[in-house]
Amino acid sequence: MNNIQVVSAQDKVEKISKITLWVLVGISILITILFALINFDRPYEDNPDMVDPQLTDLLIVWTYILIASAAISTVGAAIYGYISGGNKSKNEDIGLASKAGVIAWGTFLVGIVAGLIAGIANKDEMLIYNTNDQATPSELIITDTSMIAIIVLTVVSVIVTAYSMVSNKK
Repeated sequence: MNNIQVVSAQDKVEKISKITLWVLVGISILITILFALINFDRPYEDNPDMVDPQLTDLLIVWTYILIASAAISTVGAAIYGYISGGNKSKNEDIGLASKAGVIAWGTFLVGIVAGLIAGIANKDEMLIYNTNDQATPSELIITDTSMIAIIVLTVVSVIVTAYSMVSNKK
């Protein structure tokens, strides 16, 4: 008989997603290497003790592009899942009650709480950026909260991604 290979829509979406992911990772690595290699040690005009890398704007714009594409694809996937009804079983938890929801929101809350604690504990420190001293406690708390939340979310997302890549999906 004929060997006809049927490719489902889900397989096509997974293949496109993998290709897109690897392209984005490749571009990110390339931009990071260019950022580190091209005129990275250029001194800052107002304060020669600080460096002013030439490709900072490129790195920031690329970050904005990644954030926007993540937001668009997240909203698109949520709308698609809602319209198509998804492929969930009747016994599976959905939404915030699911294991993934608890992990995601728990990680977010841990990052925010840890950042707030660190920010409040260090509110008397000096924050220096663009050669200006910023000593208002609210700026220090916001900065510490943001940085620690970003670190916690990044670490957990790397762990979850690695786990999902090596776990048995079927």
